[in-house]
This record gives sequence, structure tokens and C-alpha cells, in this order.
Amino acid sequence: MYNAYGVEYVGVRELAKELEIKGGNITYYFPTKNDLLREISNRLTITNTEILDEPKSPGLYGFMDMNRRLYFNQYKYRSYFISLPLWLQQDIEFAQTYRAMQASRRTLFAQEIKALVNEGYLLPLSTQEMAPVLEALAATSRLWICEATIDGLIDNEQIAVHTYLKRMAGLLNLIASEKGRVDIKKIMDELK
Repeated sequence: MYNAYGVEYVGVRELAKELEIKGGNITYYFPTKNDLLREISNRLTITNTEILDEPKSPGLYGFMDMNRRLYFNQYKYRSYFISLPLWLQQDIEFAQTYRAMQASRRTLFAQEIKALVNEGYLLPLSTQEMAPVLEALAATSRLWICEATIDGLIDNEQIAVHTYLKRMAGLLNLIASEKGRVDIKKIMDELK
């Protein structure tokens, strides 16, 4: 219901009616809407962490494939991402937790990119040159659902995910070595 109508437009009454239960059954476990949203956030974090912890193929192909799985997972929780800016303003405690988690993920992301440089899939760049690339990749990974919604692509999961993976590949292609471009081509061929 959140994905179909938006978090802001679905309350306990609507959820209870859809589930054919009394609203009190929901508020017993989730006293406020923010408590329910925190649970959604926790489930997203758990499933994302499982994907990050899975063994992956080596190289840039493995990195892109991991992001493909993350994007499909994020799509299941798309209403969360669309409502996130407002929610971060309204719930200070959640905002602090979210920002700490994002800092941790950003560090992990930077380590992944550094490993790809060390393995020869990406060109070696100075820290100053790499910073905007990392920021662009992180923004794409975090905000692609909002942009897919604006672009009118959100109703088709595969088209939305593939479009933004192609955009990520385009960013990576700017700093990819020949070895890395082979991996990018491989995953792009799979998206056709």
C-alpha cells in the first residue's frame, strides 16, 4: 500500500481495512506510524546487509551485480526512499541512525572502489579526483528511486533498475581500465 499510494497517504485505518483487522492490532505493535516505518527501515537494512555479505563475483562485474541485487531489493521498499527526505526532517532519532548507517555504507563503498583500483579494474586516481566519483556513485545508489519516479520509470521494476544500473555503469566507465570495461560490457550485455 505504501508503494502504491505513498507513505504519507496510508494510515492505520487504511492498513487495518486492507488487512481486515482492527487498527488496535497494528498500534499494539507499532504505536506510531514512525514505529512502523522504522520496522520497514530495519527490514531493508537487514536484506541489504545480506546482499552485501553474500559472496560475489570478482571485479567490476561482481560490484555491478551486487548493485543490481541491491537495486532490486530497494525497489521493494521504494516508498521508503521517496518519503525519506521528509521523514529525516520529522524524526530526529531516526535521522541520526540513518546518517550513521549511511556513513558506514559510504566507507564500505569506498573500500570496494579502492579494491577495484588495486585489482586493476579502475584507473588509479588521487583522493581528490576520486571524491566526486564516489559522491556521484553514492548519490546514484541512494536516490535512483526518486529519480525513477520523476522520470516515470518506477512502474516497471526491470526497466527502472536496468536504467539506473546503466547510469552507474556510465559513471564507472569514465574511470574504468580496459579490464574494467570488459566487465562493464559483460553486465550491460546481460541487461539487454
